[in-house]
Amino acid sequence: MASDSKLYGQAFNLSNEVQVTVFDIVRQILDLMNSKLTPEIRNEATNEIRHQYLSASKARTLLAWQPLFTLEEGLKRTIAWYERFLGSSRE
Repeated sequence: MASDSKLYGQAFNLSNEVQVTVFDIVRQILDLMNSKLTPEIRNEATNEIRHQYLSASKARTLLAWQPLFTLEEGLKRTIAWYERFLGSSRE
């Protein structure tokens, strides 16, 4: 981006463009961590956006960007980083 001044100040979504729910992500994290925790769903939020996902088309077009990992692989790598950084004290 530094080589193209037309890109200064622009925002880009970086995503694999797969629509998933927060619950799906929480479940994947818990599974990957072999956690026995159970999410508590309260349904207290109001005015929530029911369906959304990030479109990376602008990044693909202007930056020739593409994701290197699936969501699952990204979560695995993120969990591994946190375990190294914070220690592996799982509950």
